[in-house]
Amino acid sequence: MSSTSQLPIQETLTRGRLQRLPLGARWALLALLITSCLYLVSPYITLWRLNFITVNGPTSALSSVVNIEAVHEQIQRRLNKEHDSAIGEVSDAFIDWIQEAIRRDGADALSHTVTLSWLRQLLLTHAEGGDGFRPAIHYAFYTSPTGFRVQIGDQTPSPEGTQEPQTTPVHLRLGRTWLGWRVIAAYY
Repeated sequence: MSSTSQLPIQETLTRGRLQRLPLGARWALLALLITSCLYLVSPYITLWRLNFITVNGPTSALSSVVNIEAVHEQIQRRLNKEHDSAIGEVSDAFIDWIQEAIRRDGADALSHTVTLSWLRQLLLTHAEGGDGFRPAIHYAFYTSPTGFRVQIGDQTPSPEGTQEPQTTPVHLRLGRTWLGWRVIAAYY
């Protein structure tokens, strides 16, 4: 039997299974499918909003997509080796920056240095023209159903013979809240 003669049989079987479901179940399946698709796309929409606000909006508007208190907490947890943190491996430049801030501001270093304007400047280090950091996104995907990881910039070294230094990649962690996805950790 050829594959073309089996096609109508498979199509009939599939159509028959779907038609055997009650109308309410079909609507429930459709609603589940749409909800799942929206959930899968939602952190990417938040990332687009973050890019748009970083480029066009005032710094205070970042608070709608960034939980700056959570960013403080994750950096503090990373500094304390006894606690788990959403922050992965950090660069030497990030460690030097934190040490300098602690020397300068003491115990309140994070609240004075890790601000929305700091995050905006950090994201703009990878801005390309009017498009913001969006073209420089190297990786963006789920780590769990409520966790999302983003890497802006590449970790490859600068090509030989170029005078331009390679910028350190920026890493963001987004977490799911009742208000949607928000940045809960930022480091480089």
